[in-house]
Amino acid sequence: MPRSYCPRCDYPDRTCLCHAIDRTGYSIRLTILQHPSEAGHAKNTSRLITLVAEEAEVFIGEHPEDFNGVRQALLSNPGAVVLFPASTSVPLSEANQTSPVLRLVLIDGTWRKAKKIWMSNPWLQQLRVCHIDDVSSRYRIRRGSVPGGLATIEAAASALEQLGEVKTEALLNAFEALQKNWPSA
Repeated sequence: MPRSYCPRCDYPDRTCLCHAIDRTGYSIRLTILQHPSEAGHAKNTSRLITLVAEEAEVFIGEHPEDFNGVRQALLSNPGAVVLFPASTSVPLSEANQTSPVLRLVLIDGTWRKAKKIWMSNPWLQQLRVCHIDDVSSRYRIRRGSVPGGLATIEAAASALEQLGEVKTEALLNAFEALQKNWPSA
């Protein structure tokens, strides 16, 4: 018998997360560039971000042509900031003092895949590049290969909080519910 899925959150009925979704509007728009291998992954947290954050959008791809639909909008927006720990990145708090951050770009994938998107898309390096201060990961059901690495939803919540947004716990509550509902958690 085929598995039944919740029509709202699109998770299997037995792991439905609707009870933990607090739809929230943020003044900073979230744009996620997601590696194709992450898109179908059951534990991907970008999906949770779109359930919680109003106007959050996900673009799936790896190469510049994959992001044609959003590239010009980001490059022409002086308030756009890409969150990536590059050698040229500055702390997010400093970027917000210089010019307000209005759009936050997150790269979603394993560290290796996220770095591949970064390196394959030099146009991203034309944006302001920032990193968040050290935050410990709460991800228990999936492990990253980089010490100090965060799930995309954790990075989004931390960045939004550092930029003064309220209700960032809505993202973390959905994340915690995913982990509690996960069969092996």
